Amino acid sequence: MKKLIYAISILVLACNAQAITLYNTVYNNFKLINLSNKASIVGNYLQLDNPTDTYLIATDSTEIDAYTSYKYYIRFANLHNKEGKNYKVRDAQGKTKSIASTECGIVFNYTASGYWMVSVSCSNSSLYNESVDTRSMTLALSRVHNGKKSIIQKITLDKDVNLDESYNYLGVNVDDNEVAIKIGKDELNEVMTHNFTEQEREASFGVPSNKVGYFVGPGAKISIERTVLSFDNENNSNAINLETQWTREALDRHFAASKNPYEGYWTYLDRDMEDRWLKLGGRYTIALVETEKGYDVIYVDGAQVKKSQWHLGMKKGEMIKTIFTDNFTGLWHDATQETIDQDVYVTFESGVILCFKFPVYKSQIRFSKVLQ
Repeated sequence: MKKLIYAISILVLACNAQAITLYNTVYNNFKLINLSNKASIVGNYLQLDNPTDTYLIATDSTEIDAYTSYKYYIRFANLHNKEGKNYKVRDAQGKTKSIASTECGIVFNYTASGYWMVSVSCSNSSLYNESVDTRSMTLALSRVHNGKKSIIQKITLDKDVNLDESYNYLGVNVDDNEVAIKIGKDELNEVMTHNFTEQEREASFGVPSNKVGYFVGPGAKISIERTVLSFDNENNSNAINLETQWTREALDRHFAASKNPYEGYWTYLDRDMEDRWLKLGGRYTIALVETEKGYDVIYVDGAQVKKSQWHLGMKKGEMIKTIFTDNFTGLWHDATQETIDQDVYVTFESGVILCFKFPVYKSQIRFSKVLQ
């Protein structure tokens, strides 16, 4: 069931700027936007004018949990997209220059360290020779990381898109494996896909959350009729109760009196994971509390995926004794609070390293003992 949520946008200036999935849908109505001298509401449309030589970026106020699948679409027009016309911009020193082919588009996976962008711009092959001149649109997928922009893919379009100052649809379908890019004047047509590399996934998704939005390049003036953000809002109605009686103070008192060297706090050390099957939900700090069966694993801190669903004292897993010293069978509650209990093994290494092994998923996570 789709739930309607209204959200505002926040303007940000930047120099470089399976199971059935249920979706929340966020529509921007633009009425509560923090207007600047570069933005205005004209009827039902948001207009952003950029007379500078840097990128103007506006991000939606909605924060999307890392590893969450989402779709983001806008219906927009570049009002500075007229054939044969140049548009003046000023740099920080007040000097002016002219730009003939302005660009605008979508930003997604926007984090503190960077973002991805889908840009569109139109140009002519031979503007002053009508017998051979053709007009086309360039659509580019780029990544901006630590201030450096890299073009990942680029294509040219001349059909099913408006090449003037009329409106087009532009959208991205994003999950942790790939992005699919769609565009069209009347409907969205998929024109490009990109599979994220492991390094790209780590940079974009190894954070608590990210945002989406749109950008206006130097000299461009964008008119936005609507933006639609649909994101994974799957609620696990069968989730078990992971609450325990443990607080930080109770854990501290218990560990102060304990003579078991394995009881205490353990913090994330490293991982060896097959990302296609199992992904890191956070750099966790956990607590081990001895039980009759073995140990309870208590969550303390460090969640990144679904961070809002976790708080100190919840059960993160269990370790069950075997006939072998320092070897246990286990279970683990993942970031979405689903239980992983198929062939989970846990070992202590040299008394100061705790290793959860998930052979079915070709992965393991290690923790180191926090010495008091």
